[in-house]
Amino acid sequence: MSGDQITVDELWQDSQPTFEDLFLDLKKGLTRKRYMEIYTKIYNYCSSANEKALTDFYQPKVKQLVSEKAIQIMSRSESLPNDALLLFFRNQWNEWKMSSSVLKNLLSPVNKIHSSDKKTTSSSTNSSESVVYSDTLNAWRETAFTPLKNKLSVSLLSIIKNDRTGDSANLQVLSDSLECYVQLGPEKNKLEIYQSCFENQFLSETETFYKVESQDFIEKNGVSEYMRHVYNRISQETNRVNKYMPISTLDKLTKILNSVLISNYKDQFANKFLDILIEDKSADLAMMYSLLNRVNYLLPLRVTFSDFIRSEGLKEIESNLKEAQEKPQVLISILLKVYSRFNIMIKECYNNDTDFTTAMDKSFTNLVNENPASFDPKKKESTIPVVLSKFCDQILRKGPYHISDETELEQKLTEAVCLFRYLPDKDIFMLNYQKMLSKRLVEDISASEDAETLMINKLKNHQGFDYCTKLTRMITDMRLCKDINTNFQNHLNEKNLTLPYTFNFYVLTNGSWSLTNKPSNTPFKPPAEMLSSITYFENFYKKSYQGRVLTFLYDFSRADVDSRQVKGKIYKLSTTAYQMAILLMFNSADKVTRFQINDTIGLDENTVRIPLLSLIKVGVIDCSDANYKSWNNDTEFNVNSKFTSKKMKVNCNISVQIGENKTSEGQQTVSDQEVEKERFFKLQAAIVRIMKSKKTLSHNELTVETTTQVSKWFTPKIASIKKAIEYLIDQEYIRRTNDDNPSARKYEYMA
Repeated sequence: MSGDQITVDELWQDSQPTFEDLFLDLKKGLTRKRYMEIYTKIYNYCSSANEKALTDFYQPKVKQLVSEKAIQIMSRSESLPNDALLLFFRNQWNEWKMSSSVLKNLLSPVNKIHSSDKKTTSSSTNSSESVVYSDTLNAWRETAFTPLKNKLSVSLLSIIKNDRTGDSANLQVLSDSLECYVQLGPEKNKLEIYQSCFENQFLSETETFYKVESQDFIEKNGVSEYMRHVYNRISQETNRVNKYMPISTLDKLTKILNSVLISNYKDQFANKFLDILIEDKSADLAMMYSLLNRVNYLLPLRVTFSDFIRSEGLKEIESNLKEAQEKPQVLISILLKVYSRFNIMIKECYNNDTDFTTAMDKSFTNLVNENPASFDPKKKESTIPVVLSKFCDQILRKGPYHISDETELEQKLTEAVCLFRYLPDKDIFMLNYQKMLSKRLVEDISASEDAETLMINKLKNHQGFDYCTKLTRMITDMRLCKDINTNFQNHLNEKNLTLPYTFNFYVLTNGSWSLTNKPSNTPFKPPAEMLSSITYFENFYKKSYQGRVLTFLYDFSRADVDSRQVKGKIYKLSTTAYQMAILLMFNSADKVTRFQINDTIGLDENTVRIPLLSLIKVGVIDCSDANYKSWNNDTEFNVNSKFTSKKMKVNCNISVQIGENKTSEGQQTVSDQEVEKERFFKLQAAIVRIMKSKKTLSHNELTVETTTQVSKWFTPKIASIKKAIEYLIDQEYIRRTNDDNPSARKYEYMA
């Protein structure tokens, strides 16, 4: 074995021609067989021979050969012009990389010895980098790149300039050459050469190029076209960096592009924004947002956008002001149209920007609550909570405004809840909505229980469970009423009892329903036709549900009365309980006086006036005196024998004019007194809950806590909170602490 061992000099003599061919003509100069022969000899020598000979003699020889070949290759480029020189450099670099890679593999046994030896020194080469490959790169950098770097960079920048003007040739040359810049960098910072020899100059020339181009372009073409141009330029520059340059260049380039192309013209962009809004150019709006967002200059746009929403909304309302004031569906439809328009704009043009959403919310809150169709400047309050509750009532009840398509109805309810978010006094909406829901359920004019439940769930999701507690109980009560009426009918059947007329009783939980009889000096006396049914039901209910008290709400009772009129035609009159009692009196008399009506049904003059006026207005009865203000006990009323109607079912509970206001039985809207009363209860409840939890609080602390608790319903006045505190002190729920210093006194809870 030792007799076959070759010397390092013999190894070099054998491998040198192959290494020379490798760099001069790789494809022609090295066969697979020759590769394996040389590799085997190098491997065998490294496995058994003196390592020192390899590191001191063989490896320096390789290094010298690589350097000589680089000189030999680049000597052919001396007479080439810049463009041809760059192409030659790129081609030779690609071949040099391949040759270097093959050489690295051939000499991998040598590299292992070198790396093992260098691990013991402080200046060791990274173990993952072949010392042979490093030598080839160093040789190329010193011999080929360094002398030509200025010419090469000029040619590369020329390629980029040509690409910007439409000539996209030689881009692959750009990619390969810049890859060379990176590969030739030192191990500690591979981008050092790229940055110093190319990137800095590239960024500087880019800034200069776009300063000239942008100023010229915007002067000739205007802001809109300039935005499109900038958008395209930024896209082109970004794509070029992503494809052909190190990604680290992108941030630096982006700052320059943002500054030169956008920041220098941001005020011109912002001044054009309103015109684009008016013209409703979605693509331009999205482009402007995208560009100004890059330089964080969106505040002027948000201010303009907010003002524009309000002006557009007011324009829509004022163009239909009379209808918007009279018809809830008109005002709400306008508001929903405006809301939908700008909400879509935020999604499509402003990338769902939360700051734009906030700007819209602020502007839309003002539009909803202070528009001329719903704001009362004298009272300085808005009726929009009532208007919105009426709109919901219209689409949820049977009638011309109900939406039968479930998908469309859900969409409308969702939009209504969107408007609900902008109400400052959500308690007014709830009180009115609750009263209208009561009417829909009790009078069986709700179009769909599923739709009612859907709306309640939407409100619950937005405002919380406790906000909708009463509404939920109302729906539950109506479901339980079906069982109660079924059980009552079974009770009658068991007792062999028969009601004179068809009755349906609603048993409703006190406190959940906003239903109370109007105060009257004398109670209502049900007619004889009703008494037996009422008595039967009272007996049944008291036996079935012991301990419960029934209160009959005649104000909300409804009846269908058959009326035989001209030529024997029978109309079904839809009446209130009071109207029914009045009409039944005409079964035994052609004429009745107001005194007889009051005496028979037990109501005072003010209470009986509305049902009488409604019957007269419909035309079912006549009165000897057309002016209700001059009525007296002798005023006579009689059936109108000439009454006719195109409809077989006639609604008699219609609004009538009394004084300055129109009114009817079972008024739908909630009075200011009812609102204040409800708010006072809520303040008391909140204060008691807070004091029960905290035990002791100062006045300011209690005021803040109370305001926070009731803010989901309304914004309380400080005077109202003080009034509620004083009331609770009088009722001995809380008391002031005994402190000598009045300013240091607190409230404490009395268990």
